[in-house]
Amino acid sequence: MDPLPRLPGNCPVTWALIAANAASFVITFVGGGALLGPLIFHTATTAASPWSVLTYPLVASGGILWVLLGGYMLWMFGGSLERGWGARDYLVFLVVVSLATALGLWVGAGLTGRGAVLAGSAMVLAAAVVAWSAINPGVRLLLYFAIPIEARWLGVASVVLVAFSFPFPLGLFALAGLGAAWWYVRRGRYAALRLGRERPGARLTLNPIALYRRWRLKRQFTRLMRNASPGDDADRGRLH
Repeated sequence: MDPLPRLPGNCPVTWALIAANAASFVITFVGGGALLGPLIFHTATTAASPWSVLTYPLVASGGILWVLLGGYMLWMFGGSLERGWGARDYLVFLVVVSLATALGLWVGAGLTGRGAVLAGSAMVLAAAVVAWSAINPGVRLLLYFAIPIEARWLGVASVVLVAFSFPFPLGLFALAGLGAAWWYVRRGRYAALRLGRERPGARLTLNPIALYRRWRLKRQFTRLMRNASPGDDADRGRLH
């Protein structure tokens, strides 16, 4: 039997998220939305359904046009990140930004006394746009397939849209997810990738044990070079 063909873009995690949103939209459309309620994040019921801080991106929100457009944009930006980072690290990114957004809103709701609901892939899409824009700030894109814009400004637009997507000041707390995306790129995994490119001989790893071993080996090598006497080098030069 021939294997199933790969979906375009070679980004299985992104496709799984798009498929989950499409399936949940159909379930809601035919009247089964109540089944998906426990997966939606509510700041008022976080203690009763703690899993919802991670499951809300799987439940579609909005009409069919947003599901299609959001899925397409997620395929472009999220798929690009997944191809560059690999499925595992991209999945970690999605978990981090989803958790940060939900917890940020939860803290904001506790401080302000106002509630909020999260559903759909909009927040992770905004985080993916911010991450992609931080990596490729000078790349020019066509907004609405017609207006040229640098990626950095698309990231700024995502920040503004998220900030105004919730009643003030909850939108400011929702920016925690975008902050986590920026950190992941600037101080997290992507920074480690840049370090690996600058040192071609080093294998990229985020394993703290491996990093400690490399640090010890580097220190031992430095001490060895410092303790080497000039006379030894001169003696080596007279050997035939």
